[in-house]
Amino acid sequence: MRLLFKEAIQTCFNAPEDRLKKLNVWVDNSNTARTKTDLEAYPNQYDKAEELITFYTFAPFVLSLTRVGLVNRILSLANVSAYEENVVDIALERQCKSPKGYLKWIKDEVKNHPVKYIRDQANTHKPNQRLESNTHVDAFIETDKLLIFFEIKFTSDIAYDTTFDPSRNQLARLIDVGLEVNEHNGKEVLVILSTPRRFFEKKSRLYYKIKEYTSPEKIKEDIEWRSLSTIRDNVLAIRWIALEDLIDVLYRDFEHKDKEEALEFFKERNLFSEVTKS
Repeated sequence: MRLLFKEAIQTCFNAPEDRLKKLNVWVDNSNTARTKTDLEAYPNQYDKAEELITFYTFAPFVLSLTRVGLVNRILSLANVSAYEENVVDIALERQCKSPKGYLKWIKDEVKNHPVKYIRDQANTHKPNQRLESNTHVDAFIETDKLLIFFEIKFTSDIAYDTTFDPSRNQLARLIDVGLEVNEHNGKEVLVILSTPRRFFEKKSRLYYKIKEYTSPEKIKEDIEWRSLSTIRDNVLAIRWIALEDLIDVLYRDFEHKDKEEALEFFKERNLFSEVTKS
């Protein structure tokens, strides 16, 4: 095995040298583990790392000269009727700061946290210490009209809390950050969760949250410091796309020397579609 699409790393990652090093370590560790038949989780991180799956999924988009067409195919998969004419930005693993309004809100709300040591821990924070770390956005695409935030899951469900907020689920957090990023640019926020089809259809937590978030009122219940009008005016939709379908759309017309190896990578993870190969 080797690391694929190395030329895309510089384009889509902040601190690309660090990301290249981490990805190479996963590949090297896995090669060693397979040679020695080592079945422990750490040396085989390559087999399940969502960051690597995300990178390989979006590599055709990063390297494409026709990104607009790919965006519109993704929107079609998500049952979103918006039609885009320009792609402004693409990034993987973008770090977004928590909304200032939320950080102010949680300072008071944490006083009602049910766990005593968490309340005490919050009290020890200095005034400039945040009660929530940066939000990790798996993939981000900006167009003329939309800010599209992707959450990619392979075997894990969405997180349902943060240290100081027992009801701060991962999708709500992503919506909240999207609204913050969008505050001054007048676009619409689209959040897309992408998981293996079989995982979503098992009706895990993420399944129910996607169903709930068709309602702005339900979104507000989970980011209650935001006004309902803000959510209605700025959130276009929260959607789920099968990871198999997302891979198919991005790889179908993609030509690259690494394509066949990438398809083998997805096949090994049961994310392969025969349509993609044609």
